[in-house]
Amino acid sequence: MPHTKFLSNRDLWVKLAANVKTATRVDAAIAYVGQNGAALLPFRRGSRLVVDMSLPTVKSGSTDPREIEKLLNRKVQVFSRRNLHAKVVVADGTLIAGSANVSKRSGDLLDEAGILTNHPTAVRRALEFIERLCTEPIGKEYLELCKRLYKPPKMNGNGRDPGTAQKQTQPAKLWLVNLKEFDIPESEANTFARSSSSAEAIIKPKASSTLQSFTWPSEPAMAKQMQPGDWIIQVTTYKNKIITVSPPCQLISIVSYVRNKATKARRWVFHLEARKNGQSMPWSNFDRVLKSLIGNRSPVRPRTMPIRDTELADKVLGLWTASARISRRRDA
Repeated sequence: MPHTKFLSNRDLWVKLAANVKTATRVDAAIAYVGQNGAALLPFRRGSRLVVDMSLPTVKSGSTDPREIEKLLNRKVQVFSRRNLHAKVVVADGTLIAGSANVSKRSGDLLDEAGILTNHPTAVRRALEFIERLCTEPIGKEYLELCKRLYKPPKMNGNGRDPGTAQKQTQPAKLWLVNLKEFDIPESEANTFARSSSSAEAIIKPKASSTLQSFTWPSEPAMAKQMQPGDWIIQVTTYKNKIITVSPPCQLISIVSYVRNKATKARRWVFHLEARKNGQSMPWSNFDRVLKSLIGNRSPVRPRTMPIRDTELADKVLGLWTASARISRRRDA
């Protein structure tokens, strides 16, 4: 028979940790995972976590990327979600929803409360909620970037982590970028190669991912709006007129170099983390799905555009799986 129980402070943490430790699978959306987070909630292999690991949150110390790395090493699937504030944990058939982030401070010092229930409808809806958020997998290169930028949290005057009260507003987390097949001029080959080598030294491609880059002949407006961690879908028109849509890649850095010493003109290079063995799809397939999602707002032909609507961005990202394969669950 379904039951519901109110929990607070130590009782909440004892029950939460016990449920996670004994569960065969855990699905969770927890805004911030701070210092000692991986030990506080020992997620097992195959579990799934959504966390806010956007760069502002990492820089504020609210989410510690070293703890996320520990979870990834345990083969936990981890996804980032900018502006996430939920704290929802489903351990097998039990749901705990409350106020607690995963940090030693939350466990030891703060007054936290939550509801525990095994009501099938609540559990099902919580799992559906978490599923909708699993669109931005954390790649190893982005993780390394976050580790470099992470700063331990500082307490403000009222004793709270500044990151927990910080609202992060961003123009877009997903961009469609219209490109044409392009060969780097021979006169720029060495400069471009040095740029790529520098990026590879930072990104250090692993077995599951690799460096991808695209260029712009001058500074585009999007360069001022994008930030590392944003997702980019490249729509490329090749010389044979075939148009291909690449799976989502995550922006790691934007650099530029002088491409013409006489005019001082610069070329802009966007370096991305891409999944190896990702699947592209024809523009006609992508266009059909895009039209079904946004109707008359869909571009008649490929063009560079931000997708600011979070729900729409999730649906577009969801056309691919976390490993960048075309999702069979989507009409793609």
